[in-house]
Parts: sequence; structure tokens; C-alpha cells
Amino acid sequence: MNNTDFRGQVHEMATSTTPRDRRTNTEQGELISDESVLIDRARTCPEAFGQLFDIYYERILNYLFRNTLDLDTAEELTSSTFFNAFRSLHKYTDRGLFRAWLYRIATNELRMHYRATRGQIKQVSISNAQFERICITRPASPTAEDSAQALETFSKLHQAISRLPARYRTVIELRYFEELSYNEIAEVLGKRVGTVKSLVHRALVRLKTHF
Repeated sequence: MNNTDFRGQVHEMATSTTPRDRRTNTEQGELISDESVLIDRARTCPEAFGQLFDIYYERILNYLFRNTLDLDTAEELTSSTFFNAFRSLHKYTDRGLFRAWLYRIATNELRMHYRATRGQIKQVSISNAQFERICITRPASPTAEDSAQALETFSKLHQAISRLPARYRTVIELRYFEELSYNEIAEVLGKRVGTVKSLVHRALVRLKTHF
């Protein structure tokens, strides 16, 4: 299988286990406009920040869970992410990249976690109870077979990703699961777009060896 085919396979597996944004382009544009208003209000109004929290909590939790494979750890890091975002909101310059800014804070939390655990992810079985608590796309009326297949797909891919070095895990998650653009990932990581593309390519090559 060549790298292009493998990239497509990873994207297909990712989209089968990741919540999709079904808003139209118009609705997304309205959200961005409304979000800018919310951000301005949230600088001095905790209730407005609570609305931003509601919008992004599941996405950040999912991202951190997929990088730790431990729900308790993910919830703790998610709480720290939003706490630090609220404390630092006065420093944020609105350039339409609030989502990337949040992911940058979450990624910094991950880096500190990796330093404390020497970059290791717990190799544990993911229980159905944990899996059900994470927002995953499923059929409207999933059968037991559907749920089992989704859990198997999730576990297989993420156990493979967990064997990658942290820098590769992060770009795979941001690109294929969170569906951030290369520009957004560059903002998250504080790197150039060309460097991000190179990291993604190398990450896919390394990931392929684990399948």
C-alpha cells in the first residue's frame, strides 16, 4: 500500500470514530461571527466563557483522551486546559483561530503530562463504559455488532498511534481526527506550515509500520 492509500485509510478510520460537524458553511460562518462576540464578552464575563466551554469541551476531551487513552487523565487535562484558557484570555488576539488557540493550550498540557510520564501511554483495554462517554459517530440505532466494530476500530488505530513518538502522535491527531488545517496545526505547534506537512508525512510513514 502506498502512502497516499494509507493516508486515505487513516482518514477513513478517523472519521468513523470522530464526531462530525454537520453545520452548513453559512451556519459555521455565523458561529465564527458569534464566537468573536462571545470571546470579547468572555474576557470579563465568566458566563460567556461558559458558553465557549460548552462549545469546545467534548472536542478537547476527545483529543486528550485519544492522546492518553485514559479517561481520568483526559478529564483532568481538559479541566486544566479551560482553566488556563480562562486565565489567559486577556492575552488572546482574535484572528479567527480561537479553536487552534485552545488546542495549543491542550497540547501544552499534554507535553507536561508526557514529561511527567516520560512520554508513555498506558497500554490498557478501553472499556465500553469509557468508549460510550466519548462522543463518537455511530448509526442512529446502533446494534451490538455496530458498537463492537466501532470499539475495535478505535482500539486498533489508537494502540498503533500510541507507539509513535509524542510529536508524531500529536500531528496525526490534529490532522486526521480533529481535522485542523495545516495553518491551524502550525498555530497550535508554533511551527511553519512546511514543517507541519513534513511532520505529518513522517508520522504516516512511522504509523504504517505498526499496522
